[in-house]
Amino acid sequence: MNNPLNYMKNKTSIKFINHASVLIKHGDISLLSDPWFQGDAFHKGWSLIHELSDEEIVGLIDEVTHIWISHEHPDHFSIMFFKKFGQMLKDKNIQIIFQNTIDKRVESFLSKSGYDLNIIKFNSWMSLSESFEILCFKDGFYDSGLAIKTDDKTILNFNDCEIKDNSRCEEVLKIVGKCDVLISQFSFAAWKGGLDNIAWRKKAALEKLNTLQLQVKYFNPKVLVPFASYIYFSNQSNVYLNDSSNKPEDVINFFLDNDVKVNIMKPFESFNDLDDSFDNTDSVLFWNNALQSSSDKELKIFNTIDLKVLKESFKEYQERIFKNNSKIFMRFVRTFSPVSAFKPVIIKINDLDVIIKLDLFSTELNICASRPDISMSSESLNFILTNTFGFDTLTVNACFEEEKKSGFSMAARSLAIENLNNMGISFKISILFNFKIISLFISRLSAVSKKINLSTKSEL
Repeated sequence: MNNPLNYMKNKTSIKFINHASVLIKHGDISLLSDPWFQGDAFHKGWSLIHELSDEEIVGLIDEVTHIWISHEHPDHFSIMFFKKFGQMLKDKNIQIIFQNTIDKRVESFLSKSGYDLNIIKFNSWMSLSESFEILCFKDGFYDSGLAIKTDDKTILNFNDCEIKDNSRCEEVLKIVGKCDVLISQFSFAAWKGGLDNIAWRKKAALEKLNTLQLQVKYFNPKVLVPFASYIYFSNQSNVYLNDSSNKPEDVINFFLDNDVKVNIMKPFESFNDLDDSFDNTDSVLFWNNALQSSSDKELKIFNTIDLKVLKESFKEYQERIFKNNSKIFMRFVRTFSPVSAFKPVIIKINDLDVIIKLDLFSTELNICASRPDISMSSESLNFILTNTFGFDTLTVNACFEEEKKSGFSMAARSLAIENLNNMGISFKISILFNFKIISLFISRLSAVSKKINLSTKSEL
C-alpha cells in the first residue's frame, strides 16, 4: 500500500499566511512569498488587519526553504521582518529570490546582510527541484509576478501586478500560460482622489473586482485566492479610504455566477485539492471580526517638524536630485517642454499652518501666499525630502489632499523624479530615448487626472 504521507507530500499545498504572503509546498520545497507580518507600512499609512505573533512567525520559518520577494514596497519587502528574524533565516540557509533591477537597492541590502540570494532572470523557468519550477515576469515600474509549476499544479501569484486589460492579459498569458490556482489582489491600495472623492473610491473598488474577473477569464483557474488587500488605512489623514475598500464577501458575491471557486483564506489555512468545495463562512467571519477590531485601534498621527528642519532637508533633497540628474537638462525641460515639469509646487503644511513654495531651482523653501496645489503634514513633507522613495510612499499612503484641480499631477511632475532614479534612470538627455518609461509615466499621470475630473463631474 502506498504511504499516505508520501501521497500528501507529492500534492502541492497552498497555505495562506497573511496579506500578500502564501506558502507553496511540494516535495522538499516550501516557497514563501512577500513576508510582511508585523508593524505598519508606507510611513504610518497602512496597518495589517491581523498581525502574527513572534511564535507563529518562528514556527512558519521552520517550514520554509525559499522566500520570493515580488517588489520593494514595504508590504512585500518588510525590512522589519528581515532585521528581526534574519539570523534564523540565515541559520536555516533559506534562499531569498528577487527580481533583477537596475538600481540594485534590495539586492544590495540582502547581499550585504549575508543572505543566500538568488537574482532571478525574467521570463525564464528556473528549477528549485526536479518537480518545482518558477518563472518571474516583470510588471510596471517595480512589480513582478510569479508562476509556479509542480507535478500536479500550476499557480500564478499576481500580487499587485496591473494585469487589467485584454492586451496585458494576452502578453502575460504568452509567458506563463493558464493556471489551476490564481492568487491576486482584490482591493485598491493607493490614493483615490481625496476625502470628498468617494465616487472614485467606489469606482476603484469595482475596477479591482472587474480586473479579477478578467484575469479569471484569461488564465482559467479552478480556484481563485484573493489576497494582498488584508490591510486598512490606519492614519488620521487617510482613514476615510476604508469606506469603499473591498471586503472578502464582496469578492464572493461578485463571482457567484462564475465557474471559478473563490477561496477566502485566513492565516495558516491551507488546501491541496482543486476539487474541494470551499466553505468561506469561518474565514469571512475571521476577517470581519479582525477588521472590526482594527477599527477600534488608535489611529496613527504625524509629528510636527519645524520649518527650519524642513529647510535643511530641502537642501539635502536638492543635492541628491542634482547629483543623480542633470540640472541643466531639467531646467531646459522646465522651460521648453510641452509637458509641464519641474515647476514650483505650492504646498500647504497643515500642522504648521503655512504655505510654502518648493522650487527645485530656488535656494530654499519659501513661505508664500499662493493657492496650494496639495496639502500634507510637515512630517510627510520631510519624509519626501529625506527619502528617495518618499513621494512614491505618499501616493500609496494617501496622507495628503489635492487643493486645486490637477494639483496632484502638477506635484508629481516635479516630485516624482526620484521614482525614475530608483529604477536606475537618471533625468538626462539620454532619457529621451527611453520612450517606454516616459510614456508609462505620462499615461499614469493622465489616467489619474481623468479619474479625478470624471469623479468630480459625477457629483455635480
